[in-house]
Amino acid sequence: MSSDRLMAETFRNLTFWKMTGSGNDFVFFDGRQIDASLLTLPEVIMAICNRHNGIGADGIVILQPIEGYSGQIGRESSQARIHYFNSDGTPADLCGNATLCSTTMSIALGIADANGMGLETPSGRISGRVIDGQPEIELQTVTTVIADMEITRGDGEERIGFAVAGIPHLVVLCKNADSVDLDSRGSLLRHHAATGPKGANVNWVSPMNNGAWRYRTFERGVEAETLACGTGAVATAILLSSWGLASSPIKILTSSRRELVVGLACSGDTWRPTLRGEGRVVFRGTIGDLGL
Repeated sequence: MSSDRLMAETFRNLTFWKMTGSGNDFVFFDGRQIDASLLTLPEVIMAICNRHNGIGADGIVILQPIEGYSGQIGRESSQARIHYFNSDGTPADLCGNATLCSTTMSIALGIADANGMGLETPSGRISGRVIDGQPEIELQTVTTVIADMEITRGDGEERIGFAVAGIPHLVVLCKNADSVDLDSRGSLLRHHAATGPKGANVNWVSPMNNGAWRYRTFERGVEAETLACGTGAVATAILLSSWGLASSPIKILTSSRRELVVGLACSGDTWRPTLRGEGRVVFRGTIGDLGL
């Protein structure tokens, strides 16, 4: 049997879950069912995430229970490890919506309890729970916040700030987020030298009449607009608060028209954010032929 055929057979009948966090969608796998290293191959990830020839997603998540967990809930214990990969096959240290979805999935798989859990990510430990039927997570503290970046503003752009909320984000205050040409402007700012060698996600935000904020995200690793970005919502809320334009809790409307709620506590230059939003299982299935 050829290596390609062997690879295809490895994944045949493997169970997956399709999940969405405000339109930011993912394919989830139970790390107990397969060698996780096979799922981290870029060609496999791209085949799974392909929206025409695969399952279709912004990224994949492998949830692995942490050995030695005894069922005791505590702030310092972690029940699961999240491995997240963008649709282009690149790993990411953190994805807010994927972590909200991981909170839901950890409960469904019997890995953790709805009253409280610890989730390990490359960016650090995240606490999660379910409140009023929605997952909520406590992210790592945010200390890198720059209220104004030395970046030339485009038409309708009023301020550009920067924050590292697990991953780096530019936040652009503008008159109307819905009118921004994300394809051209997003690609330009995403690679801006001021954001560092790996670039950053870029978020445009504008006020709504009801006190909430509308935002849109150009996401690195996807290299296009995603319908929502959890860490982008956190970075956006921090910059809005830094600019004196909003106070916690801050409601942010995504491009899927679903709402993310960011809670903020600040002490000096340290921000402690929470994020609440959707983490919904859309369907469960088994892989047939990925076409590898």
